[in-house]
Amino acid sequence: MTIQSSIADTFAASGDDALLDAAGEVARLGSCSADYDRLSDAAALAGQRILAQAQHELDTRKAWMAKTLAQRSRWELGQDGLAQQQGFRSPEDLIQKLTGSTRVESRKLVGVGRMLAETEEADARQADADAEAARRLVDEALDPASDREAGDTLDLVAPLLPPAPWHAPISRAVNDGTLSIDAAHALRTGLGDIDTVVTGPVLATAVADLLAEAPSLNADQLLKRARQTRDSLDEAGIRVREQKAWDDRYLHIWTLDTGQVRIDGLFPPEQGEFIKATFDSLTSPRRGGVRFVDTDRAAWATRVQNDPRTTTQITCDGFVDLLTAGTTVNPHEMLAGRRPAVQILTTHTPAGHGYIEGNNAPVSPETIERLICDSGTIDITFDQLGRPLDVGHEQRLFNRAQRRALAARDGGCRWPGCDRPPAFTEAHHIEHWHRDNGRTDINQGILLCRTHHLLLHNQHWQIFENTGHYWLRPPTTIDPGQELIEMPSHTQPRLT
Repeated sequence: MTIQSSIADTFAASGDDALLDAAGEVARLGSCSADYDRLSDAAALAGQRILAQAQHELDTRKAWMAKTLAQRSRWELGQDGLAQQQGFRSPEDLIQKLTGSTRVESRKLVGVGRMLAETEEADARQADADAEAARRLVDEALDPASDREAGDTLDLVAPLLPPAPWHAPISRAVNDGTLSIDAAHALRTGLGDIDTVVTGPVLATAVADLLAEAPSLNADQLLKRARQTRDSLDEAGIRVREQKAWDDRYLHIWTLDTGQVRIDGLFPPEQGEFIKATFDSLTSPRRGGVRFVDTDRAAWATRVQNDPRTTTQITCDGFVDLLTAGTTVNPHEMLAGRRPAVQILTTHTPAGHGYIEGNNAPVSPETIERLICDSGTIDITFDQLGRPLDVGHEQRLFNRAQRRALAARDGGCRWPGCDRPPAFTEAHHIEHWHRDNGRTDINQGILLCRTHHLLLHNQHWQIFENTGHYWLRPPTTIDPGQELIEMPSHTQPRLT
């Protein structure tokens, strides 16, 4: 069976003309990627609109089905509810399993589905009331004197019904196929809920205005407009929502089985936009940022564009650099007086690997050497049964005064072409601590940013010092001749 007939048969089985028409239009676009490649520009643009309409038809029915599943999984049904019968705690979990979608998407479907159900219930009540009123009018017309004394009139006042929900127009637009699920969800969540200030009739008026704008806006724009409308209706509520956004902030950090560390966070707008602006500044040349006229800034932009790291890797490394720099600002106030350091567990075996304390992922000798360049080490002697016998003293760490001297001398990372300032650098021992029994002397230390510190250790570059001048020797894999490269200071030309 071809893809075209499969789609058409699926929709035909539903008995719905709109779906059948959409399936036919989709089928005519082609049955494989090559067919789509052969479309003209005009046909490709038209085809995208056809696919969007077909998706819209399906999304509407997805909301109907979500409504049905949610209704059959109501909490009051308990274990008799459909979701719990199938082994799920909620209709959202059930839909996520059935569709393979994200939890956010399944929540959206159930939310819109429940909105449809509320509107349908209100419409059904109104229809029953209208039918009852019509029946009584018919009875009155057929037998005017029935059950009445002379002069009495028949009470034809309709029973008082609860009003239709304020979001009923949204639901009806979804059912009519004129509003997408994403747009409906944007309107519903953006406008919020009824409270003492923003009543149902007020929100109903706002919905009518926003629905008139909806055809010219995408879901993101509609969400923004809905939130702006809510803010304009409830100025006092802005402070409440602002405080809630602040109270909801969090940052979770956990270690995966692979030893990698994952971070998940939620920040209020004030903090979040500051974070975004910071990382936009780090990577703007990669994302079409402004063109700099200033020579130094233009050179920086070129280096970012030519950086071999991906944009997300630059963002990741920048985050760690910022944390590293921040720990030097006021460690007594925030960090109990001690700068955090990664603790390495290793043996004295020259070629052995080690472990980061608290993490089960092994680290290579090169990483160990790099990490202890800028952290203290403590020798702990163990007996054959693994019992600690003796704890040595912390050693080979550049102290704060030495770090200040290195910063004044080097002015930042001294790797050729790097412009990272001192706050974003680590102190590297030119004579490696374990390998060369290196000394913690200023002339044997040099500042390198984390990226170049990592590069030096992992690819086995070497640094030499001679009467205050520093030279970099590449490995043979980079330069078979290993020609020395000068490592000039960023500050010395200004000091002389």
